[in-house]
Amino acid sequence: MSTLPIIYIVHGSWHSPIFFDPVKTRLESRGYQVICPQLPSMTGELPAVKTMYDDADPVRRDLENLIEDQGQDVLLVMHSYGGIVGTQAAAGLGKAERRAAAVESQQQQGSSSGGGGGGGVIRLLYVCSFILTEDEHLCQPLGGEPAPFLKIEENGICIPVNPEQVFYQDLPVDEQKYWATQVKPQPLITQFNPMTKVAYKNIPVSYLYCENDQALPCSIQKFFVERCRTTVDVTTFTCTAGHSPFLSQPDFFADLVVKVIHHDKRDISHMLACLLEKDMKSSRGQ
Repeated sequence: MSTLPIIYIVHGSWHSPIFFDPVKTRLESRGYQVICPQLPSMTGELPAVKTMYDDADPVRRDLENLIEDQGQDVLLVMHSYGGIVGTQAAAGLGKAERRAAAVESQQQQGSSSGGGGGGGVIRLLYVCSFILTEDEHLCQPLGGEPAPFLKIEENGICIPVNPEQVFYQDLPVDEQKYWATQVKPQPLITQFNPMTKVAYKNIPVSYLYCENDQALPCSIQKFFVERCRTTVDVTTFTCTAGHSPFLSQPDFFADLVVKVIHHDKRDISHMLACLLEKDMKSSRGQ
């Protein structure tokens, strides 16, 4: 089994795995296994009843298989709406929190064996992404309404208008037109499903700001990060891309993913120590 972590990508609304092919190819050439599944809500299926939970559930099953059954470490990369799906799906699967739970279990059983916990999510990498709190849905930080660039159909489907400029304005015109043809409809209900759990409380977090994002302005990205920092540390990176840096800056994007992976051993050890200290205080009733 490879010692490299699995890179698991959760794509955003109206998109599909093919948008990440340029980055996937670059990472695979460096020896990484990259997984980017199609989220069920973006197949165009009618009636439009698929929810955010229908997207999160298969991601959860994938992660459990990789982590619990195969003992793999996973870097979870999430774009835009994918940050909501991934945050919901990965709760409780962090490497540090799994290891802390294993140590606590060994102590309760009187075992002195070290290690335990197997694999886990080593880091959450948000890419111009939503980071929501429990009980919050996507539209709440946007004033309670869907994004203004959306066309909402009577059948409950929503689809972006002018994706060339909303998502791909920093690409050549011919590429803008091509990728716009690949955009898929999505049920509007996904924008209003509240979070029931969040992963970032016990997993190291990084965030990529995209300064020229026309879909999720950088000011909103920074709001999410600053709010998240009231709970955990967040390492940030910045690029000049629009909403799709994996298309407009694929070399930078691939390099960033590798850079993030190389920083994780120290952060996981620190988080493990914090979790163990928290458990010890809890057991003493402090």
